[in-house]
This record gives sequence, structure tokens and C-alpha cells, in this order.
Amino acid sequence: MGGVSTVLFTGNVTHKLDPKSRVAIPANWRVAQDPTLRLIESSSDGYPIIKCYTRDGFEAKMATVRAQAEATGANPGDIDRYIGIITGRCLEAEVSNQGKLLIPKQQRDRLKLRETAVIVGRGSYFEIWEPADFAASNSQEAIDKLGLDQIFHILS
Repeated sequence: MGGVSTVLFTGNVTHKLDPKSRVAIPANWRVAQDPTLRLIESSSDGYPIIKCYTRDGFEAKMATVRAQAEATGANPGDIDRYIGIITGRCLEAEVSNQGKLLIPKQQRDRLKLRETAVIVGRGSYFEIWEPADFAASNSQEAIDKLGLDQIFHILS
């Protein structure tokens, strides 16, 4: 473990899936020292997504989860079980030398990915979305529903 990756996952791109169900990862997101990613099925606004972490990023996230749970006074056994559930749902996948990530069939089916996928940077990790779901979750209506842009005025 050499510390958390300095890669900052920002922006979003839509890429076609190749015939082997692989999607190209943006060149500046590829982590040369460790091509292995941790993939976790999750959801955002009710839409299925895949969260993709580097090995170090995943370990850092689990450490943060543990620290925050301990700070709330959660039972240590419950914390271990929760982290165990997360790691049990986590799949490892490697980015190929060509910069492509194979999306496992079960995750591809759950997201209903057909021909394209949206890859969205979230800072310390990135997400894979079905394009229509991503568009719906980022509509002006969805942003307005959050109410936060009325405070920060970044998107409007």
C-alpha cells in the first residue's frame, strides 16, 4: 500500500461498449501502478450504478466508514458486519493495457447497459451509469429537487 491514489476522477464521458462488454476508461483516470479496480453495485437517486474505486481508494473508504461508524458509537460487531457486506459485494476488475474495463455480466444486466455507458468522476472514485438514468438524475428538475443549488449557486 503506497497511500491513496492521487488520481482525481472528474468529468463524465459516454463510451460505447465493445463486443466483449468492455468500456474505455479516460486516459487520465488510468492508474498505471495498479490496474485493478474494486467495483461495487450501488444506487443513486434510485438508479442502479457501479462505483469504481482504486485498491487504495477502496481501503481508504472502508477506513473512513469504520471511523465514522465508531464515532457514532455503533457496535463493533455491526461495523465489521457492514464492512463485510460491502466487501462481499465488491468485485475486482482490471483495466486492460488498452484502457478498457470489463463490466461483469451481472452488473451490466442490473444497469441495463446495452451499447453505451456513462462514466462519471466523483473525485476519489468514479461511477458507471446507463445513459438515460444518468440524464434523468442530472436533469434541471432533479437538481432543483435537491435544493442545494439555491444555496451554492454553482449550477445555475
